[in-house]
Amino acid sequence: MRRTVIVTGFGLVAALALAGCSGTASTATGGTGTTTPPTTASDGHSHSHGGADDGYLLRHPLRVTPDGLIDPASIDLSGIEGVTEEQQRQSTDLLVRTIRTLPRWSDYDQALADGFQSIGDQLTGEEHVIRWDWIDDDVMLDPNQPESLVYKYDRATGTRTLEAAMFLMPKQYTLDDQPAIASRLVQFHQHDNLCFTAPPAPRVAGLTNFEGGCNPPLVKFNPNIMVHVWIRPNVCGPFAALTGVGAGQIAEGEERSCVHDDTRLTL
Repeated sequence: MRRTVIVTGFGLVAALALAGCSGTASTATGGTGTTTPPTTASDGHSHSHGGADDGYLLRHPLRVTPDGLIDPASIDLSGIEGVTEEQQRQSTDLLVRTIRTLPRWSDYDQALADGFQSIGDQLTGEEHVIRWDWIDDDVMLDPNQPESLVYKYDRATGTRTLEAAMFLMPKQYTLDDQPAIASRLVQFHQHDNLCFTAPPAPRVAGLTNFEGGCNPPLVKFNPNIMVHVWIRPNVCGPFAALTGVGAGQIAEGEERSCVHDDTRLTL
């Protein structure tokens, strides 16, 4: 398979550490979107959310299996203001397929054996591993071929727990030209301020300078738009971005999406 180095931007917690920011930041960068003050979920993450009266609320509880994954049979994403029936159908299908497929990489070593490469952000508490040659191909939103995996990293024990896929769109998609699934529920974002070490194994290593570029030898990649799909409960819903600097930039005029999920029911 071919390797590409001209595309990618990442919704990475690493950016928070590099910027000297906390993951509990109450505002996010980019566009006109902002976040409300964050809450802390039972998984230890800090998330922000909209009010229960503004359409940002999962109307139907998500249940959790004993292994901590969202139960695919419990997923009902109806009732989100502004989301069409077709977008709801596509979103449900994507979430269900991701929950059922992604655990094949629960073993971090298996992910590395399958060609994913760490971008070196594990000390932030979450680690992103990337299949660089999957970013700008013809496959989109396919959990059999996710561009990135997200692991929760326990700094005390060194263990990693698979949390989410991060799907990056081919470079022809932008914040001004998003896939049809994009909605208030599934909100795409980009990162246009990250600098990486040079290929073939890029690692996030800094932020852009005042001119928007990267100081050599660091390089800047195309800011492909992306979306997370969480297979474990997230208080901002199963398609939530990270918070603070890690939330990235959204389309001009949009509000930061956070579909509040208080569910902690276990089968």
